[in-house]
Amino acid sequence: MRMSPARLQASALGSVPMTSMIDVVFLLLIFFLLTANFSQSEDRLQATIQSEQSGSSISELQPQVVSVEMIQGRVGFRIGERAVFTGQALEAILTQLPKEAGVAVKVDDRVPIQAAATALQAAHDAGFTKRTYVPSSGSN
Repeated sequence: MRMSPARLQASALGSVPMTSMIDVVFLLLIFFLLTANFSQSEDRLQATIQSEQSGSSISELQPQVVSVEMIQGRVGFRIGERAVFTGQALEAILTQLPKEAGVAVKVDDRVPIQAAATALQAAHDAGFTKRTYVPSSGSN
């Protein structure tokens, strides 16, 4: 039985080993998956801070700052230029302030921890859900 030349050529073309080609395709697929960058470029990310034209004001972005420090030889609470010496007075001031940005309680090293707890409790009682404790050095 002798094969015709056309049939012999077709069988020679069909005898290409496919295992090696599958291995090469699989390795190329792994290479491209590992080297691909799936994260968005930074210029396409949305900004997290809204602009002032959208209705937010600068006071909404900054938390209220309560400084707990020694004032005239005793522990006091300072908000801007106002200074009070009791937790109830501090709570009365904090009740009048906007709550969205939260409050930061900045505590001097020279005051007892009970004063920091009083300030944090006054902020809680005034309705602040975001409260932050910030220790500071005694060289203010």
